[in-house]
Amino acid sequence: MNCDSAFPDYTKKITYLLLVLAAVGGIVTQLIWGWRVSVAFSLAALFHAAFFLFLRKMYLFWTETGRDNLFIGRRIAGFASGRFFIEILLCVLVVVFTPLNILGFLAGLLSLVVATYGERIIGAIKE
Repeated sequence: MNCDSAFPDYTKKITYLLLVLAAVGGIVTQLIWGWRVSVAFSLAALFHAAFFLFLRKMYLFWTETGRDNLFIGRRIAGFASGRFFIEILLCVLVVVFTPLNILGFLAGLLSLVVATYGERIIGAIKE
């Protein structure tokens, strides 16, 4: 079975943008609000980057083992849905067990939206 490269390429771009946002956002928030916001922001952005790396690895594994597209699509949708529950749990853990700023963490979780729009804008400019 030929591996469609659209999804792995997309996850690679989004992961790269999330890593850039984690670094730049961490530096900017450090300068403005301090280390508690900076670390929280970077950790949340790194969570999304790790999630997309995981999705890419699983997609490549499933295509190499010959899984059909319906199976792969359902699994990716299931993991994406489960990500929200993990985000909620991480927010609770940040509030209860760390001195990190929850607003910085929530802003870091929103970095996925910025990365998604950034990828679309970059793709439109390249075309």
